[in-house]
Amino acid sequence: MKQLEERLQRLEVTLDRSNHSNHGSRHSHRHSLRSSSTSHGHEEENRRRHHHHHHEDRRKNVAKPYFSIVKLPSFSGDGDPNVYLGWEVKVEQIFLVHEVLEDQRVRLASLEFPDYAMQWWHKTLMDIRLNKRPPVFSWNDLKECMRDRFVPPHFRKYLLLKHQRLHQGTLSVDAYFKDLETLLIQVDMHENEEAKMARFVSGLMRDIQNVVELHEYSSLQNLVHLAIKVESQISKKNAFKNTYNDDYYNDS
Repeated sequence: MKQLEERLQRLEVTLDRSNHSNHGSRHSHRHSLRSSSTSHGHEEENRRRHHHHHHEDRRKNVAKPYFSIVKLPSFSGDGDPNVYLGWEVKVEQIFLVHEVLEDQRVRLASLEFPDYAMQWWHKTLMDIRLNKRPPVFSWNDLKECMRDRFVPPHFRKYLLLKHQRLHQGTLSVDAYFKDLETLLIQVDMHENEEAKMARFVSGLMRDIQNVVELHEYSSLQNLVHLAIKVESQISKKNAFKNTYNDDYYNDS
């Protein structure tokens, strides 16, 4: 009987130790799971923060430089069409120099609308929202919209007639070409290279035109340089002729 009691006591001790060991193992396992979950949560949070900061850096690097570096002239809505056309040429040149993306050009240009131009642009945006006019997405859309408002139809007709009637006259070849090119830009006429060359030659002085037509040229710039060279040779020839005649009459 005594031996049986001792065996039962030893069995109880063994069971207690086993339960205690299993409880410690389960507690360690739960602690390990909690640690792993916490660590994973920190890593996920760090990834989200890194992605957010990376997105913010990219947004700053893409959108901000144009607004901080590019400085455009303002346009207040002056009634003189030449003022608007001059503004348009300047703005377009700045866009090309700074390589401004197309989707940024309208916003940059509209920031420089003070006075009446700002009111007109606000009214235009309201009309777009109410579907009273087509939207303005690109720089070309904005130019077309502004030309409709600030360049009257009669002024465009005047520019077209001036372009058709323009001749060199007493101008130098270089001055004549600059006037012709300015008119093409103001009228917004997109002629091909051959049409521009034919128009340029037709307006030259007859003496220069006769010599230029005997030569070959591959581009408008080559044609202009050729005409300037011919003009210089004719001027030297006329100067020599005048000097010879003066000397002849003086000797006589």
